[in-house]
Amino acid sequence: MMLRSIRVAAFLSAAVWGALSSAEDGKNPVEVGAAAATLSDSFSAALHASLHRILSEAGMPNPLRAERQRPIDPRLLKIESVGWEASGLFPGKVHQARNAKEVQALSGRLEPGDQLALTGTAWKDVRFTFAGHGTAQAPILVRPERPGSVVFGGDSRVAFHGEHLVVMGLEFRDGVVSEKNTVIFRLGYGAEKPANHCIVNRIRMENCNSASPSEWPEVRMWLLNVQGKGNTIANSVFAELKNFGQMLAAGELPADGLLGLHILNNRFLDRPKIDNQNGYEIIQIGGSGEMARPSGVLIQGNTFENCNGENEILTLKTSDVFVRCNTFSGCKGVLSLRMGDRMLVQRNLFDGNGRSNTGGVGVEGAGHVIIENTFRHLRAPRNYHFWPLLMACASSEKTGDDRQGYGRVKNVLIAENYFDHNDARIAVGTYPRPEYPLLPKDIWVRNNVFIGTTANSPFDYMAPDPTGAMQKTIHESGNQFRP
Repeated sequence: MMLRSIRVAAFLSAAVWGALSSAEDGKNPVEVGAAAATLSDSFSAALHASLHRILSEAGMPNPLRAERQRPIDPRLLKIESVGWEASGLFPGKVHQARNAKEVQALSGRLEPGDQLALTGTAWKDVRFTFAGHGTAQAPILVRPERPGSVVFGGDSRVAFHGEHLVVMGLEFRDGVVSEKNTVIFRLGYGAEKPANHCIVNRIRMENCNSASPSEWPEVRMWLLNVQGKGNTIANSVFAELKNFGQMLAAGELPADGLLGLHILNNRFLDRPKIDNQNGYEIIQIGGSGEMARPSGVLIQGNTFENCNGENEILTLKTSDVFVRCNTFSGCKGVLSLRMGDRMLVQRNLFDGNGRSNTGGVGVEGAGHVIIENTFRHLRAPRNYHFWPLLMACASSEKTGDDRQGYGRVKNVLIAENYFDHNDARIAVGTYPRPEYPLLPKDIWVRNNVFIGTTANSPFDYMAPDPTGAMQKTIHESGNQFRP
C-alpha cells in the first residue's frame, strides 16, 4: 500500500479528504491510513484548507509560517509516477562501478544527467565518498544496476555530497559497526561539503549494529545523517537498530537559509530501547545549540512501528516543522516539540496498541497548532513523560533562551482531535518545580472528542495555579465526552 501511495495519490485525495474531515460530527478524523495520498498537490491543498478553516473558527490569527515550507520535489513525483527510466531526468552517460575504488575514481567527474550504476557483489566492508554536481533539470542518478542487486554488508559506510543527486535502491543489511560515533549513510559530508537539493529514495537499512549485544548501549551510531538544504528522504525502510543513536538525524542546520528537509512515506520499524540513557530517538531535527532557528521541515506519511525512543520518538529542536499524516503504532515515547516554535501537528495517528509508556505529543514552545489527530489506546503512567498530550512548565519565556530547559508553552491551538480510550487526557503544566516557574498560557482547546471517559473536562492534570492566572487563559469550547 505504501509503495503505491504516490502513484494513486491524485485519485485518492478526494476520497481520503472526505473520510478525514468528519471530526465535527464526532467521528474519528484519522481513520484512513496515514500513507494514503500524502504526496499529491491536491491532498496538500486539502490539508491547508482544513487548517485555515479551523484557525478561522477558533478566531485566532495563524501563528504558522507556511511560506517556509517548500513544495514537494517535482522530480520525486515524476520518478514515482513513471519510473526513473521514463522520467527524462537522466539522459546522460551511464557509468558503471564494481567496487568502492571505482566509485571513488568517478567522484566529481559525472556530468548533469549522468548515471552511476553499481554492479557486482563486492559491497561488503566498503567505504567511499561520492561527489556529484547535477542540475535541477538534470540531476545525477546513483543506483544499483538491477533492483536489489547491491547490498552493503559488514562495516560499510558511504557518503554523498554535492547538489542535485538522486540516490535510489541501495540496501544495507546485517551490517557490523566497529567504531563509536559511526554514521553508515551520510547525505552531506560536513559543513564544508553539504548535500543540497538531493533525493534519497527507496533505500533499505536493516539490522546494522555492533556485533555484540554488550556494545549496543556503548557504541553510538546513526543510520542516516543529513547536512545541507532542500533534501528529501522518501519511500525507504529503516529497521532493527539496536545501538543507541538515531535512525535519521539532521542535527546541524545550514549556516544560511532553511534546512527544508522532507521525510516522506518512510517506514521505521522495530527499534528497542536497551538502557536508560538519552539518545534513542528515531528522528532528531536540530540541536539545542540551534536556539530554535527556523527550518521549514516536513515529516509526512511515515509509519513508526514498535519504536521505543526513550521518552522521545521524534525530537524537534527547531522551529517551523510540519508533522502530518504519520502513523505511530505501539511506540514508547512521544512526538516531542522539544525546542522550537510554530509547529503543525496534523492528522497523525498515535495508536499505543495497548503497550505501556505509549504517548502522543509533548509540547514546549509557542505558536503550535495540533489538529485532527487521533490518540488511541495509549497506556500512559501519567508522569512527566507520557500522556496523550502534555504541555510542560518552562524555564524561559522565549524558546531557545535556555538550552537545557523549555520555552514557555503559549498561543497553542488544540482542535478537532479524537481521544479514544486512553489512560489519560491532556496534561497542562507538567514538570512543575522552582527552576521551571512559567506555566502554559493562551491555550485554545476546541471541538475535541474524548471517548471512553466519564470526565467532563479535557484536562486531568494541572500544575499548581494559586492565583488562577493560567486557567483564565485556557479557552475551552465544543469538546465532547462519551463513556
